[in-house]
Amino acid sequence: MHRHGTPITLNDLIYSIIPNLNSAEKLVFATLESLIETASNPLDILKRTDQRQAFGLEVHRIRINLEHLLDRYRTELEAVLRSEGEYTGPVVDPDPQEADAIRSAVDIYIHVCAFQRGERPNPIPGRESTLRKLS
Repeated sequence: MHRHGTPITLNDLIYSIIPNLNSAEKLVFATLESLIETASNPLDILKRTDQRQAFGLEVHRIRINLEHLLDRYRTELEAVLRSEGEYTGPVVDPDPQEADAIRSAVDIYIHVCAFQRGERPNPIPGRESTLRKLS
């Protein structure tokens, strides 16, 4: 996985970052659904429902920005896809929102991996690591 500030190629985006985001998203939503289904306290249900909504909005924001970035590299993207990953494509030059989306996608994946290794108590990224604070 890429560290912040490391150059990222189109190949990295489509064969690493996006699939890792997809996997992390599935795990977080499955965990939240399970917690909602088993909760007996209405406040716990409300908290987990709010977390699910906030996480869904964050992932939606990330996807919109990643789609915008991929759209700007459409021709090169098609070449990477045709080569089945053998051609790495150019290093992407994201705008500030796209760069933030890439960082957020990587952060979500890192957080979920830490949860799977037992280093975090839950797979739900908190505001301090992934979900943007409202300014």
